[in-house]
Amino acid sequence: MAINQTPKQLNDLGDQYFYAPTSERNIELAFTYYKKAADLNNPVGYFNVGKYFLEKEQYKEASEYLAKAKDLGYTKAMIRLSQMYLEGQGFRKNKKKAFKMMQQAVEAKDSNSYHQFGLFHRDGIGTKKNEQAAKQYFELSAQNQIGKGMYYLGVLLLEAKKLKQDHENGFFWLDKAAEKGDIIAMKHLINLYHHSHPFLKKKSVLYLKEMEFYYWELLARTKDVDALVLVSNAYYEGTEFLKINYDKANTYFKELWSLDHTQGYLGLGLSYLYGRGMDADYIKAKEYLEIAQTRGDLGAMNALGDMYRLGYGVDINYQRAKDYYVEAAKGNETNALINLGLLHYRNQIQGSTAKMAFQYMTTAKQKGNHLAHYWLGIFHEKGVGTAIDSKLAEHEYKEAITAGNEGAKYKYAQMLYENCGKKKLNSKKKNLIYDEIKALLIEYVNSPNTSDVNTMYSMYMLGDLFRQSNFLQRSEKISRYYFELAASKLHAKAMVRMYEILLEKEPEVAIDYLVQACKRPMDGESLYEYANLLMIGHPLVKQDIAKAKEYYGKAAGLGFTKAKEKLAML
Repeated sequence: MAINQTPKQLNDLGDQYFYAPTSERNIELAFTYYKKAADLNNPVGYFNVGKYFLEKEQYKEASEYLAKAKDLGYTKAMIRLSQMYLEGQGFRKNKKKAFKMMQQAVEAKDSNSYHQFGLFHRDGIGTKKNEQAAKQYFELSAQNQIGKGMYYLGVLLLEAKKLKQDHENGFFWLDKAAEKGDIIAMKHLINLYHHSHPFLKKKSVLYLKEMEFYYWELLARTKDVDALVLVSNAYYEGTEFLKINYDKANTYFKELWSLDHTQGYLGLGLSYLYGRGMDADYIKAKEYLEIAQTRGDLGAMNALGDMYRLGYGVDINYQRAKDYYVEAAKGNETNALINLGLLHYRNQIQGSTAKMAFQYMTTAKQKGNHLAHYWLGIFHEKGVGTAIDSKLAEHEYKEAITAGNEGAKYKYAQMLYENCGKKKLNSKKKNLIYDEIKALLIEYVNSPNTSDVNTMYSMYMLGDLFRQSNFLQRSEKISRYYFELAASKLHAKAMVRMYEILLEKEPEVAIDYLVQACKRPMDGESLYEYANLLMIGHPLVKQDIAKAKEYYGKAAGLGFTKAKEKLAML
């Protein structure tokens, strides 16, 4: 080591050991460097030696070294000595001396002393309470870009008792403090927006929630665990004002994972499992979820059940899935209750019953899981574990829709459409139902969070709706538009409709639609129509009675009644 090290070099070396991570920290070695700097009559060295003795709770020695630094004009020592007078460390508690010591730092223009001196005036510590003086020093601190000064100024402007309150500027300075990274300011603003401060009374509930979340996200960037959990889940699940963003969710999950927090393992495990914001990786998903599960996380237990129920990276094992779901359900994980209901509904486990499926869904609903409304709608509509009851099905579907379940819009519209054809209704009543169906299906089709298959069926249903002769909004143009959309998604019956629409004017395109539909028939209609073409022949399709019979047979095999009748005639 060089003999002629400067005080700055010595203090920097000391700091390397004093402020090092816990595993490498060595305050005794730091002390040796600080002491050498102090022996050179360096004020920073004196201060650092004082800091070392404070760490050791040797306050008498600390005060001696800090006093030497103070006598050499080092303002940090003045601020620390002021705090020691306040807390009675090395001295008897003495508010007046604390005030005078802080005053010296202020007079020496230490920007970090201004807000602290403002607190002396605000709270009457060693002097009389004086909000005007407090405001003056808080403003001075804020002008020097000190986050704490901005925070205290904002709070004073909101809560002053002697001065005139200024809510607008109070919020302004609190926001500035939060942007400077002041954690207390962030938490204060979260509270103000959560409880709707009087200044915000004209703001909408949605605005208040957006602003509250904004400060939660600022707080999350400081690695605050509670904020990281809240923000990561908000981006993963979405809210009424926030779109789902798996990339952002995973960024925060990774922060939690780096802190060895269970929510980090769960979040990343789910993202790897379902390929959300990253490529699916079942090995990593299982690894992370098992860690979270061993720590008792119910969501991880449920997700591991999903892996075995759906065969994600493992062999399908319904019994093992059930075991995970049962453990999660014991802790009131309502998604596990729903999944147990599905195992019974789909007869995937030994002893499964429709009654148990209905019971599990009902329990999940009672415990507040909104997805249960969707399944109970289906159960009441189809009579699964209970009697068929369209009224109850309608109620459950509407509850699910209110809770934001997009799939319930499709299922409810489908039920209305099917029932509408079965009942004798007057034109006015039928059109009211048609209007409701139209609105539900259009909302579903335009929603970003929908099933591709159900979207395809919704488009077909809309096409069929707009061609109904008793629908007041009947439109061949709109009907064709939706049939064409459904056909583009390879819906066989939509392709048959396009064949019917285009056969006269665009026969080549029409027949191509029919041929494509025959490749993926749904109920045999496309096969039947192609058989008709083969039976009578067409300029673009050569007559072939044997082949026509073959296609009638295929259509009949799919249960298409007209094809069965045709074969009987032949």
